Amino acid sequence: MEIANFLIGQLVGLVEPFLAIDFIIKCLDWKEQVKHRKQLYIGVCLVWFIVAQGNGRFAGSYTIIAAFDMCLAYLFSCLFLRKTAGVKLMICILEEVISNICILSVMQLTTYIINTSIFDFLENEGMIFQIGAIVSKIVVWLVYKGVYTYFKYMAIHFPKEQIVLTNVMIGFTAVSVICIFLAVSQKGVSHYTVVLLLIVSLGIIALCGYVIYMMITISKKNEKMQLYQLIELKSQEQERQLEEWKHSEESIRKFRHDYKNHCMNMEHLLEEGEYESLGKYLKQFVAEELGEVRSIYSDSPIINAVFHNKMSICKEKGIDISCDITGSVKCLDDMGVGSILFNLLDNAIEACEKNKKEKRIICRIARETDEVNIFVENGIEQSVLAENQLLETTKEKKDQHGMGHLIVEEQVKRLGGMVEYYEDEMFCAHVYLPM
Repeated sequence: MEIANFLIGQLVGLVEPFLAIDFIIKCLDWKEQVKHRKQLYIGVCLVWFIVAQGNGRFAGSYTIIAAFDMCLAYLFSCLFLRKTAGVKLMICILEEVISNICILSVMQLTTYIINTSIFDFLENEGMIFQIGAIVSKIVVWLVYKGVYTYFKYMAIHFPKEQIVLTNVMIGFTAVSVICIFLAVSQKGVSHYTVVLLLIVSLGIIALCGYVIYMMITISKKNEKMQLYQLIELKSQEQERQLEEWKHSEESIRKFRHDYKNHCMNMEHLLEEGEYESLGKYLKQFVAEELGEVRSIYSDSPIINAVFHNKMSICKEKGIDISCDITGSVKCLDDMGVGSILFNLLDNAIEACEKNKKEKRIICRIARETDEVNIFVENGIEQSVLAENQLLETTKEKKDQHGMGHLIVEEQVKRLGGMVEYYEDEMFCAHVYLPM
């Protein structure tokens, strides 16, 4: 019987790390460059299992080994999984707390049902102890399965402040439950005290869960509000684009009209032999008129209109802008693509305005057989992503600004593409669109 209990205990103990690591991986996802994922998964679980053999071997072993398990999970997530360090810490803490709370709660309920003390229950690792261990692992699995969707959402959408708050609440809950368990596991504690403290611990857990649930609910509502603002802003953006395109076309028509008059004036000076005056007139014409209109000739009228407009704005603001288009881009003659370019160039112009020296924008559009890549680069004097990974606006009225990146991401998603931001001496926005 003792051998059977030992084998059951080892098998049940082996299940726990596999459940925990699998839950952490699902919440955080593997890094793309990580290879041999199954071997890493199994290796970490075996280390976790071996360390767990120290439980009950020395004073304070349960607390020390639980802390080691969390550190091991956090190290594993930092090396091989995605998301920020704060999110990884939150998920690792949550995993450890769920595991411990489920096990402790099942243990307290079991001792109450069989009318024995927790102290005696832990001392006698008999069949009932093994049954309790099996039940606790089933409960842990069910809880992981039930809360996975919520924790996945937290890992993706929770801002830094909410992650810190969640970590504090979970940490407080864990410490409270462990302290209550240590209190009721002492020798001579009455059943009445055990029941009262069990109710208190369950109340603390329920309160923490409710607060986290409310934070998720509020966050989802904020996302919906942001989506409504985005839809409204898109409508305003399209109106603005149409006005700017109209202004751009009017400027071109005006230039064409004036160009005819300029040609007639130069022809007259040439006939009169006023070569010196003709030279001055031509230089002034090139500097003031031709210098203002640097035409982009592609087979997409929308792209042409966008660049003509932004080039005019860059000239007024003293920003050097260049554009290179390779291949046919007629397939991009779409309002969504126009919106993407408008906002990327607006963001680049706004960034260059803040610079003292690096006032330069480079745009490249490359069409290949089944894809189009759009690159918009602007000069930077210090790293942007190092301090502002989410590219949040630094303007005071945050509800009226900073929506450009959201519009770009929404339009790129609608067109089935991808967008990424990185830095290589310049800040670069790269948009990939499948054809």
